[in-house]
Amino acid sequence: MQVLTTMRRRVPALAAFLLLLLTGIAAMLPLRISEPRPAAAPTGDFSAARAVARLDAIAKVPHPTGSAAQSDVREYLVGELRRLGLRPEIQTRVAPSNADDSPAIVGSVSNVHTTIPGKKSTGRVLLVAHYDSVPIAPGAGDDGSNVAAILEIARALKAGAQPPNDIELLFTDGEEHGLLGARAFVDAEARKPRAAAPQQTVVLNMEGRGTSGPVMMFQKAGTGLTSAVRASGAVTTSFSAAIYELLPNDTDLTVFDEAGMRGLNFAFMDGSAHYHTGHDSIARLDAASVQDMGDAALGAVRQLGWADLSQTGSDATYFSLFGTVMSYPAWLNLPLAMAAVLGVPLLLWLGRHRGLSLGGAGRAAMTFPLTLIGAAVIGLAGWWALSLARPDFALSEGSVYHLGRYALGGALLLLVLLVAWYRWARRKASPLDIVMGVLGCFAMLAVVCAVVLPGGAYLFTWPALIGLAVVAVTLRFTPAESPWRAVAGAVAAVPAVALVLPVVLLLLPALGLSLIAAPLVLAALLGAVLLSLLEPLPSRRTFAVGILATAVAGVGTLGVGTALDGYSADEPRPVSLGYALESDTGKATWVSLGDTSQPAVGKLLTGEPARYDDRIPSLGDVVLANGPAKAVPLDTPRTANVSSTEADGVRTVRVRIQGPADAHTIAVHADTRAHQILDATVEGAKLTGGPKRQGGGWGWSFDYAAPPAEGLDVVVRIRGKGPLPIRVVSTAAGLPGGAGAPTLVADQSWASWPSVAGQTFVVRTFRL
Repeated sequence: MQVLTTMRRRVPALAAFLLLLLTGIAAMLPLRISEPRPAAAPTGDFSAARAVARLDAIAKVPHPTGSAAQSDVREYLVGELRRLGLRPEIQTRVAPSNADDSPAIVGSVSNVHTTIPGKKSTGRVLLVAHYDSVPIAPGAGDDGSNVAAILEIARALKAGAQPPNDIELLFTDGEEHGLLGARAFVDAEARKPRAAAPQQTVVLNMEGRGTSGPVMMFQKAGTGLTSAVRASGAVTTSFSAAIYELLPNDTDLTVFDEAGMRGLNFAFMDGSAHYHTGHDSIARLDAASVQDMGDAALGAVRQLGWADLSQTGSDATYFSLFGTVMSYPAWLNLPLAMAAVLGVPLLLWLGRHRGLSLGGAGRAAMTFPLTLIGAAVIGLAGWWALSLARPDFALSEGSVYHLGRYALGGALLLLVLLVAWYRWARRKASPLDIVMGVLGCFAMLAVVCAVVLPGGAYLFTWPALIGLAVVAVTLRFTPAESPWRAVAGAVAAVPAVALVLPVVLLLLPALGLSLIAAPLVLAALLGAVLLSLLEPLPSRRTFAVGILATAVAGVGTLGVGTALDGYSADEPRPVSLGYALESDTGKATWVSLGDTSQPAVGKLLTGEPARYDDRIPSLGDVVLANGPAKAVPLDTPRTANVSSTEADGVRTVRVRIQGPADAHTIAVHADTRAHQILDATVEGAKLTGGPKRQGGGWGWSFDYAAPPAEGLDVVVRIRGKGPLPIRVVSTAAGLPGGAGAPTLVADQSWASWPSVAGQTFVVRTFRL
């Protein structure tokens, strides 16, 4: 009889567990990526095989802005577009970065642009990918795969019916140096005599933040595009767009958005340890992700090609749910959140005679935020400890190859925290009381997000509203002694599993190990509503043993993972080493963001760590490991055609600045302690000035990407007496021969660009 009673008590928990398991599986299914279609796929379909076949001509070697390799890619693109019957044009100009950028960034860029004309256009669809790579990477994932995908999309579009709207293809240049190609395009469009209304341009930007994984539509700019998102089939959430706005990251869509254009940002983000490194190669690119991207972009293009682009619609909250995109007007965020907040005390009042305790629920609600803080501490402390134990992890900024094992270790420690809190809360509260306390926290977070982060409010609003409804039904139809009451909280967790779980899984690769605290906090919210599955709680001794075992497993997973996480030719170890030659003094120095534990590199770092922001301003104000290096003869920056005129206390200096032939960037830093830079013109691009500085000298600067061989024509207007000191730093990929630079073996690679890794800096000071 006792066995039967125990089984009856376990049935509700088992049923709730199965329901949650099925919900989790259904929520994760859309995260699977497509099987790549072969080259023999129907002509109207996107074929990853056809796209990837183009990559030998696009992403076989590094092709940064201004390089000969990039010129070859540009010629290939023009030829392929012509073979499709299109009329491409190369748009070459000097583009400055945003006026607020510091330092200012300028560059010589050449965009490739063409149009598939529509029958009766109500606007245009602008399909965008950048065709430059960083100086040290072939750029197969970022962004060669998407350049190839656009060519394949264009072929598929040409094979079908002509759409009403214009479809424009834009391959931007200089994205890696400051979104320069996008800025050049926007500037050129604004100068057209009959420029189209920006709102009638919809941009589909395609990015690669890694080499694999499902495609996510992570940012929506403007309104009225939910149908296009739905047609793309990409996983999406307005929460990611809200978070993205808080991060310092940018893509070409940032520029188009600032210009008033609408748009969608697509990217795959797994394999981020390969991002901006020499192993972002064709061999490591997952063709399934290329297929996913092609299907998403082509689906969105086809929907927009036949849409009325003059209709902009209204703002919306949106999210993927079981493979489809749900949306509703954004203005509903606050009313729905307020309904959840008001529903909590109302249900507590109505349920006081049916087993709910205001004191128990309040106690749970007041203490539960401590677990969220604890989740953040686990993430932050874990990253701190891991980066101390493995300094090589810090070089990749937390983008490690085996993120899953560290996420598992953090999740086990989080489970210990949650279960310990639940055990403590159960002393004076029923399972339903605790559920009500947690739902109260969800409701409060919903209100906060509705005000501060509207796109993310749904993550908390719907679990709160539906959870309250489940509790209300449970109170109404089950007696106090029913075992179903104990698992009502787990049933109430169904919407949280459906909504929060996919976001946690998407955030992990996007943010990496260094920012794992964010997904852990969301996981804590998700885990809290599942805790009633533990009912009935085991004895104190069994509970203590279980908690200890889980804690040991969590720490052990992190420790063993850290100790055994090795490197191979397919997953090379990041190392950091740069060579700096100060030509004024003839002094050469090895500099590194790493330490002496680095293989091959560490033995060169014999000096005390130091900052170089005064001697070599382009290295920034970070502390660098260093060591003396052999000075080798290198081309140095030089000036010519210096002239100066003065009127009304303002001196106008004209100078041509030329860097070494292999430099991909020239940076010019001005000493502003005794001078004020009013403004400047660099190759015709106007730059703002800056005031005098009381502290360090190099207070005004600009970087020039892809400097022309004949040099930069610079005009600076200055207030102040005496010559203006400027320090010019040229940066080139690779380390110089004859300096004793180590040769990296197969399981080593330079760390992610633009860090001090595999680059040569040559410094020279002039007085103008």
